[in-house]
Amino acid sequence: MAELNSPELVLTCRRSQPGSTPYEDSFFGYNGFRQCIPMTAEQIGLATSIFSIGGLVGSFYVGHLADKHGRKKTSLLHCLLYIIGSSINGLSNTYVSLLIGRFICGLGAGSALVITSIYINEVSPIETKGLLGSMNQLSINIGILFTQLLSLKWSNDNDWRWLLFMGSFLAIANLVVVLVYLTESPVWLANQGDNTQAFTVLHRLRGGSYTVATDEVNSWKNQNNNSDRNGTPESETLLEEGNGTTISGNTTRRVTVKDYVTLPEYRNSLIASTGILVLQQFDGINSIIFYGVSVLVSIFPNHSIIINCLISLINVVVTFVSATIVDKLGRKPLLLLSVSVLGFATVLMGLGIIWTNSVLSIVGTFTYITFFAIGLGPIPFLLVGEVTQPIAKASAQSWGTSMNWIATFIVGYSFPVLKEWLGGSVYFIFTIMCGVSVWFITNKVPETKGKHSYMEVWGNQY
Repeated sequence: MAELNSPELVLTCRRSQPGSTPYEDSFFGYNGFRQCIPMTAEQIGLATSIFSIGGLVGSFYVGHLADKHGRKKTSLLHCLLYIIGSSINGLSNTYVSLLIGRFICGLGAGSALVITSIYINEVSPIETKGLLGSMNQLSINIGILFTQLLSLKWSNDNDWRWLLFMGSFLAIANLVVVLVYLTESPVWLANQGDNTQAFTVLHRLRGGSYTVATDEVNSWKNQNNNSDRNGTPESETLLEEGNGTTISGNTTRRVTVKDYVTLPEYRNSLIASTGILVLQQFDGINSIIFYGVSVLVSIFPNHSIIINCLISLINVVVTFVSATIVDKLGRKPLLLLSVSVLGFATVLMGLGIIWTNSVLSIVGTFTYITFFAIGLGPIPFLLVGEVTQPIAKASAQSWGTSMNWIATFIVGYSFPVLKEWLGGSVYFIFTIMCGVSVWFITNKVPETKGKHSYMEVWGNQY
């Protein structure tokens, strides 16, 4: 996501930053690779944001694959996509090849974001769903921080390609972890009719507790049977018999994305999931993640990359702190606190650029990152699984993540153009969206802390 941020000026030929040796003597120079790829502001905007289009496509189809082939097998797919896409990026000598590589990496990112969110939600105990769900966003932030730290050494003429290759190396490691350590989701196994294995996996995940595993299995039964009564046919039956547990019945009919969007029983989840994931992007986070260095370089020409690293570090630390309290304070209070302060921070960021005021810029930027990481960063993706029936989680995550990618593309593509046109006033657009977010969270997003089922979450609205 952030790999083009720090080396943007070097990569696009707008600045030359010599490496430790003349370029012709470096590894890439010696092997005939171009020192940089000339790009206009519109072209770098597309190269950055086409990642989001790939993410949109990847997140849209992957829910179907995850329901058909399982969470584990589908996870292997995004590893392969990252390996291919990042290799193309690192080898790019033309603008077009960079676009292709970024798009393929986006496919992997979209797939990973959906599968990871679904899997965490389906294996996490109720009392730690917030903590473990937040680990998804924390891991993304660690990846961004890792990229920014590498850029301190590699944002030069000789080495910027290594930043793009790094995605391939990480994907290989990810592939090994999935193959060796990951078990299949018990919820998916139950939905496929492999009921004995589903209980076996859940029993192991719950530390060998028969009672906890049985209660959780029965909660799936209740939620899916209620969904069946509201119009979804062929729901599975999960039964507890005697001293042992047998989970038997027909395989659940898969809920397609079309079903999720059109059928009234999923309307509550659809509105909450779509709104919170779109507003997460429209509140402006990727104006910093994608373009933080280019924005700050006009104010801090000699320290913009270091400041960006500090921003990423704060994002990681605060997201981790937020993860430890989200199950105590609740999702909704943290979301409201987060977006309220974000609105204030975007005003400071805009004024800092307009007035070329370094203090306002720094305070606004670091305040924004801190309070984004407290709520609006980690909570939306974990919220989707908590406001949705088990039978529809994959399609809900696919749809919500697709909408998030569309919003990411809109921000990623339009921000550099709007910044050239409006200057610092572009941040006031995000201020308005933060106000919209306060209204939406107050009126459309339920509290899910400690809730065991879809019916508990929505109460009388169910």
